[in-house]
Amino acid sequence: MGGFVSRTLEPTVDENGKPRVHVPTGRTLSGRPRVGSFSAGPNTMTKLRTRSDFCLVKIFEEKVVLKAFQLWCKDEGCTEASAFLAFITTVNSMKEAVAGLGLKAKRVETMKVFKEFISAECSSRLAVDSATIETITQAFENRASDEFIFDLAYEKCYQRLKFEFMPRFLISSSFMKLEESTRERRGSSTKVVDMNAILNEPKALKTFQQFLNSKKNSKMIDHTNLWISTKEFTELYKEKKAGHIQTSDCLKELQDAIKAVQAQAWTLQQNDSVRLPKGLESGVSNQFNAAPDGNTLMLCFNLMNFLADVLHTQVQRAFLKSSMFEEFQRQAPEDFVLDTVVMHLSTFKDDRQLKETKDEYLGEFNKALDFNNIFKESLLSAYYRRYLRLTFCEENYYFVQEVYDLKNDQPLRRRQWMDYDKIAEAGTALNTSEQVKLKCMSIFEHYIIDGRKYEVNIPDKVKKEIKVMVEKGQFDANMFQKSEKEILRLLQQDTFARFRKHYIFEHFKKAFFVKFSHRHFVVGEKIKVAQ
Repeated sequence: MGGFVSRTLEPTVDENGKPRVHVPTGRTLSGRPRVGSFSAGPNTMTKLRTRSDFCLVKIFEEKVVLKAFQLWCKDEGCTEASAFLAFITTVNSMKEAVAGLGLKAKRVETMKVFKEFISAECSSRLAVDSATIETITQAFENRASDEFIFDLAYEKCYQRLKFEFMPRFLISSSFMKLEESTRERRGSSTKVVDMNAILNEPKALKTFQQFLNSKKNSKMIDHTNLWISTKEFTELYKEKKAGHIQTSDCLKELQDAIKAVQAQAWTLQQNDSVRLPKGLESGVSNQFNAAPDGNTLMLCFNLMNFLADVLHTQVQRAFLKSSMFEEFQRQAPEDFVLDTVVMHLSTFKDDRQLKETKDEYLGEFNKALDFNNIFKESLLSAYYRRYLRLTFCEENYYFVQEVYDLKNDQPLRRRQWMDYDKIAEAGTALNTSEQVKLKCMSIFEHYIIDGRKYEVNIPDKVKKEIKVMVEKGQFDANMFQKSEKEILRLLQQDTFARFRKHYIFEHFKKAFFVKFSHRHFVVGEKIKVAQ
């Protein structure tokens, strides 16, 4: 989801092991590459933009959220994310600056970006694959660059920000602080484009009243006016020391205010403009006649919520589609815009269940690190084998793997020292006992006999027992059980413990997170089911 399709660039290596760079097909009559030949092309940049893309763009656009994201990157030590963000911002600014300029001026601006992020001499080179770096470098060396030369690197940075860093930011304490500030301004509203949020924002409320007047909707105008009167009372009540009334003047002022709300409610009720539920009707009748206290304030909040619900049901959809609301959005206060972004990100986080997914990730990661799953978890197995190869201990892993296959009646694995085709051809013509013998002899010859390249380190007593069984022709799936147990103990207590402290293990953790995040965090296998 949100990926790209590349027809021209393949980050592979050539026969010498060097990165294979894109060879441009478009050339001038003199044989030089054309300008744009090194760009990714329209097929590469064709993407299916998703809701997660919208969220990431909003993080870039909203200054407060962007600052929180940058501080989070700094606190978490995510230097790559900071570099990706700087690169994306610089490329966007460069494209705006070169719009309408000539080719020479464009090359000057693109060279600045190249020297800052791509050049081998720059202090912090962009952390993208070497094939992309070499392609961009070759384009500048051949003077075939344009403003689109960074598109592929841009997309790769963008995708990593979306898949790896944005989900982690949304469940961080930095983003939770933004959510708390939003809740303080919006109260119980779960999303900013909600009737409570509109009524609580002065400019939005004024726009909403103008919309109702233009539609001549008298009933909804009455609902709105009653909501405003009730809101004014609650603010007055809080102003008077939150109900700690000390003077008769304060008490009289509050009583007059609540009487005015009561009279307005009764008038609208009699005119059939507002129909209160029985509970609210009884409360307005009884509680509003008593001295104002905390119960009065709670009843006012209930009345306001009821009126907002009616407005939400009757007119909110039409208002949000109107040109008046579009005009308001263009001139909306900064707090309202910030709340819009934060609440949208919060809704995305909740819908994707990122907190629950984080717990699931930790569970899967800890499960993957269980030594008993060393042959079942393919990613861990690959990185562990790489470490064993570097430390010259890979024969232990291969031996245990061969014995595991023998006991589970699996076919022999293709090894570089085996005449695999000959063994496989002979195995198909043999019965079960003869196949077991063939597999046992293969393991014995390559791992047990002294002086073999892949001889395993097992006690002499165990080795002699195996040799005696071979001499007597006692072949079965459990003949290597003692040696397997000894090698497993060695792997678990020695090499696996050292592997978890090696730099290769850090690469494994990163690869595991990328694999998990692509499957869960953004693609959406963990979508919340509607109740």
